[in-house]
Amino acid sequence: MMWLLFPLLIIVIPMVVVAIGLPFAKPMRWIEFSLYKKPVSGMYQLQLPSWMKWFQNPEDGLIGDSRGWYWNTYFPKWVPAWFKMWWWSGVRNPYNYLKRIVIGVDIREYTFHKLIGDDYVRDDFDNCGFQILYAKPKKGWLPRPMLYWVRRWGSSNHGICMQLGWKIKLEHNTSTEKYKWDNFKGCTFEPNPFKDIS
Repeated sequence: MMWLLFPLLIIVIPMVVVAIGLPFAKPMRWIEFSLYKKPVSGMYQLQLPSWMKWFQNPEDGLIGDSRGWYWNTYFPKWVPAWFKMWWWSGVRNPYNYLKRIVIGVDIREYTFHKLIGDDYVRDDFDNCGFQILYAKPKKGWLPRPMLYWVRRWGSSNHGICMQLGWKIKLEHNTSTEKYKWDNFKGCTFEPNPFKDIS
């Protein structure tokens, strides 16, 4: 029975750590939001202190993505800034640095292969399917797997979306990302039986 406490701790630890770190957050640089500019057109990217590195988000900090999508549209306007930052790093993207940088996949150092299934799967109407991929390091031996399964529920806007493993694609064999941090693909655990895939 005690083993049930482990997953609970994994979930709760970033919530507590990020809450402790918020008063010590430091401004890194000004971000002008690229797409969603209302009610706020931009703001300083804040980052957790360096002693909380595994919980940092090196690309987006505490304010969410640079489009402004998270900050301006994810919550109603009345939600306070501290709660948005806590939710982003403590609940929605916990252990971001750990998942992407420490144990993640730098797509420039791996080759990507399909074990079984479709070449391309995404959580939208046109790309439902199933695949198991793996990333093979150019140096070393430990592969990183990815199971991705999306199935629409009839004609509804919802479906099963299951992602387990590293966020890799076959197209990473022939492309690199424009922004440095986007080359790092973290691991994910998303068993969602009723996700909006519209």
